[in-house]
Amino acid sequence: MNSTKTRAILALILAMLFWGCAAVFMRTLALALSAENSIALRYVLLSVINLAGLLWLGTWRIPRADWPRFLVAGIAGMAGYNWFVNAGFELVPAGVGTLITMIEPLMIAILAAIALGEKLTRYVLLGVVLAIAGSIVLFWPDLTTETQNPVSGRGLVFLLLCCTSWAVYAIVTKPLLGRYDSFTVTAVTMLIAAPIMVGAASEPLPQLAARLDTRQWLEVAYLVLASGLGGTMLWNYGAKHLSSTAAGTFLYLIPVIAVSAGALVLGEEVTVYVIAGGLLMLAGVAAAQFGPALMSRE
Repeated sequence: MNSTKTRAILALILAMLFWGCAAVFMRTLALALSAENSIALRYVLLSVINLAGLLWLGTWRIPRADWPRFLVAGIAGMAGYNWFVNAGFELVPAGVGTLITMIEPLMIAILAAIALGEKLTRYVLLGVVLAIAGSIVLFWPDLTTETQNPVSGRGLVFLLLCCTSWAVYAIVTKPLLGRYDSFTVTAVTMLIAAPIMVGAASEPLPQLAARLDTRQWLEVAYLVLASGLGGTMLWNYGAKHLSSTAAGTFLYLIPVIAVSAGALVLGEEVTVYVIAGGLLMLAGVAAAQFGPALMSRE
């Protein structure tokens, strides 16, 4: 395995670590501010950082020909994902909702095959099957208890649209990552999404900021710097050097990391379902990423 691919894989693993741990802080901030207000506050800070970074690096000048692709990635991808994922989880139980979002890597693979001509290898397909099986095992207790009640059809649609939005982001930004560095792609798409995210706030932002204590500000800092900016930059770097399909399989690590972080930080129970599901998901990612290399050595 060459060093560039190794760095890309490590970048994606670190991005999943940031995003998986972020679930803990998203819960606590959503309880304090509401989901849409928490996102709005974070996007104000992200906008300041992104704008300063673009001005400092001098990469804010985007040729007119690339603006349509940036706009689609920022609005349909970045803003669409953030809005639909929060709207969906307000209406759908967590176990069912998380299972639905596990189709996201498969949607990336399908769109990559259609739009970019990427080949769906048997190793990637095996990885997707293993990871989906792992997600079912991971959330089986939630599914068997919560699905006794009717699930909101609108919530299901929102979550499917959230998966579609990130798949669109992954596909649309792929050509951009060949021409721009990962920070520029991340910053520009976030700045495009910012007016939508900030506009969704239901309270004045100064009032929201005044309600936060020191710990909550640290949680905001993590979500802005590590999860928001750092995680997306790492994703874009990894997606630049791997196929969209291969990068998408790493998304299956998020529930495993989120559950582990919940156990460590919030004292949530780790059951046999969590362990078995997590191992299946890890096996799926390993099959998609390392299957061809292992077979070539035989």
